Amino acid sequence: MGIGGEKKGLREIAQTKAAARDEAFERIIERIKSSDGEIEKDETHPLYTEIGMEEFEIGSQRIIEFTLNKTDFQLTRNVETHLLQGPGKQKHLEELETPRIRINLKKKSPYSEDWQNVDLDEMF
Repeated sequence: MGIGGEKKGLREIAQTKAAARDEAFERIIERIKSSDGEIEKDETHPLYTEIGMEEFEIGSQRIIEFTLNKTDFQLTRNVETHLLQGPGKQKHLEELETPRIRINLKKKSPYSEDWQNVDLDEMF
């Protein structure tokens, strides 16, 4: 690397982190199933962002809706693989070394149509 050289991130470590996060999410789903949760919907969609008049794919979104103890839940996982960078007309997409993952859990009470955010640890 020498003086003034640029250190590049270890690609294997980033891939290992992403694989570990995928495995942790799958364990959450298995825990839901083992707690007698009934999965009603499991869909994956691409995530998009707009630059001018064009849309670009920046990752994926997985939505899982399930019922546990007579309460409806929605588990959303957003995986962003690209980030929008730059000011004004110089906007561009930059690939992230490690995907940015956001997990959101919501619940809907039996007598309401409104979703409320819930801490994932409170579910079990």
